[in-house]
Amino acid sequence: MKLRTLFSLCMGGLALTALAQGGYQDGVDYYNADRFEKAKTILEKTLNDPSTNKAVSYFYLGCLDMRDGNIQGAQANFNNGVSANPENGYNYVGLGEIALKNGNKGEAEKLFKQALNTNKKDAAIVAAVARAYANVDPVAYAKEVDKYIAQGMKMSKNKEPQIYVLQGDLAKNDDKGVAAGYYEQAIIYEEETGSVNPEAYVKYSNLYNKVNSDFAIGKLVELNEKLPTSALAQSELAEKYYDNNQLTRAAEQYGKYMKNPNHFQGDEQRYSGLLYFGKKYPESLEVAQQVLAKDPDNVYMQRMVMLNKAALEDWAGAEEAAQKLFAHTGATFTATDYTTHGEVLAHLNRPEEAVAAYETAYNINPEKNKQILADISEMYNKLENDQKSVEYMQKFVDAGDATLNDYFILSNRYKNLGLSLPEGSPERAEAANNGIKYIDLALADAANKGPLYRNKATLLMVRDGATNTPELIETYQAMIAAYDEDPANVTKYADAYKTAYTRMGSYYLAEGDKDKAREYFQKVLDLDPENEPIKKVLSDLQ
Repeated sequence: MKLRTLFSLCMGGLALTALAQGGYQDGVDYYNADRFEKAKTILEKTLNDPSTNKAVSYFYLGCLDMRDGNIQGAQANFNNGVSANPENGYNYVGLGEIALKNGNKGEAEKLFKQALNTNKKDAAIVAAVARAYANVDPVAYAKEVDKYIAQGMKMSKNKEPQIYVLQGDLAKNDDKGVAAGYYEQAIIYEEETGSVNPEAYVKYSNLYNKVNSDFAIGKLVELNEKLPTSALAQSELAEKYYDNNQLTRAAEQYGKYMKNPNHFQGDEQRYSGLLYFGKKYPESLEVAQQVLAKDPDNVYMQRMVMLNKAALEDWAGAEEAAQKLFAHTGATFTATDYTTHGEVLAHLNRPEEAVAAYETAYNINPEKNKQILADISEMYNKLENDQKSVEYMQKFVDAGDATLNDYFILSNRYKNLGLSLPEGSPERAEAANNGIKYIDLALADAANKGPLYRNKATLLMVRDGATNTPELIETYQAMIAAYDEDPANVTKYADAYKTAYTRMGSYYLAEGDKDKAREYFQKVLDLDPENEPIKKVLSDLQ
């Protein structure tokens, strides 16, 4: 499963819950950058802060209501904004937009005039009036939009940033290149005044994110350098890193953003996931537990606790987390949930339950979850159910994508099955022959052939019993030749050498070749000087 896909499954929905009250300006910035849900949360939570400009906050809350079709709520917010500060022209613009939307253009024009009269030198209010006409119907009121854009340009000597942002917004669906040019002008002219226009940076970046992600990210890095405490700047950069699969940088940026009081619980959830996939398990666990302290039933963070505790090999803790996770009857669980739980149960020596968890994971998507068949085989191996262990490992190999090591494992499964069957039975011979088939497949391309030949020799003995067949001797000769490529193997695999030499000595003795038999028995004695049975055999051969 691709990393991003798995990550998305782990995170699920991201809750929009602001974690602390911070500056209302973050809500304004989020609104202007089209991040409306976040804007609403922050504006509502900061409305009664002593530092909040209520006239401004009421205006943006009214704009949010307009977007949601809540005209009554919007009117109440704009009126509250007028009451908070009658000299703030924007709330008159909002009331004018309502009148225009209701078909009362004359009333709208009066309210727009009242707005403009609050500050006859402010081209930004002129831009707001043009936007109000565009919000209601950019085609029907195209002349009015153009009129106020021209008026704002003249008033500002072509330098009002909000005019350029509006023009970018109007152009972006038809010509992204033109829109980008407008946003860039908004950035330049804003900074000529010694200020920064964060929404222009964000909208500019968004235009390029799919076609030139490095450029898009670069603009947001620049914005963060100029507005290092802006929640919008911090969160947008973190999300762009995430969108472009730069997960290490995303985690680092989210870590910075977490220190901003206007971050969201959903951001903490994503941060926990990024830390987990960066293998920073204690840190990821800590974040997940912090979320759960405020939101005890958060299914996504219960998942992260299970995943992190499993990664940290706290199997009892992971099982406790798993029980809480799977107690959510309405939740959708992933194959990863069940495979992790299966791993936990396996380490707790509960293989029967582990099998059930793995089988559930496999059945969610058999085509994508083929590897789980090998895990199920391993559980049955622990249960000493050799028939089932072979069955599932064979299914895994038959499903494709098997490696040389998988062939080796399957051969071992057949070996164990053969040993469980009566000696000399056709079933035992069939199991051994199947094992030999997969050892031969592995031998075809294996670099380290010694262990494979050793396993093949064992399978031959499972099939043929005590008989030292020519095939067994040839296999042992091949094993020794492979092991001899590294002199250290004589000590490392001494038992394998001794078994091979003993069998080879016995074979040649039965063949009547005493010299050959003596040669191989002596090799056993060289490795094991105190081996009394071999001493006796050699003595008899003198």
